[in-house]
Amino acid sequence: DDEPRRSPKDYIKLTDADAAFILGKGGKTKQKIARVSGAGLELPARSLTLEITGSDEERRLAKKYVECVMAQRVGDVVLDDRDSRFENDCTIVLVPSDCAGFVTGKNGAFL
Repeated sequence: DDEPRRSPKDYIKLTDADAAFILGKGGKTKQKIARVSGAGLELPARSLTLEITGSDEERRLAKKYVECVMAQRVGDVVLDDRDSRFENDCTIVLVPSDCAGFVTGKNGAFL
C-alpha cells in the first residue's frame, strides 16, 4: 500500500455565532479545546465547518467539548456526574452561588 494514510476527520457545522464563540477572543477557546482533547481543530476563515483531526478518542473528546461550549452560548449547562459521556475526563466542582463570581471572573473571563 503506497498510498499515504489520511488522518480520520470529523466535521461540525456551525452558525456564525457558534463559530465566533468556539474561536473565542484571539482563538483562545479553540486552542483550549485542542489542548485538553489532544485533537487538531481547524476553522478556516469564512468557513462555518469545524474540522477535527486526531485519534478516535481525541475527536470524541473535542466534539463533546465543542458541544458543551456551544451550549453555554444559549443558556446554562448542567453536567451530571452520572452521565457516562463525562466519565474519566470531567471533574464537577460545586460552587456556592455567592462564590461563583470568584470562579468565573468578570463576564466569564476565567472560564
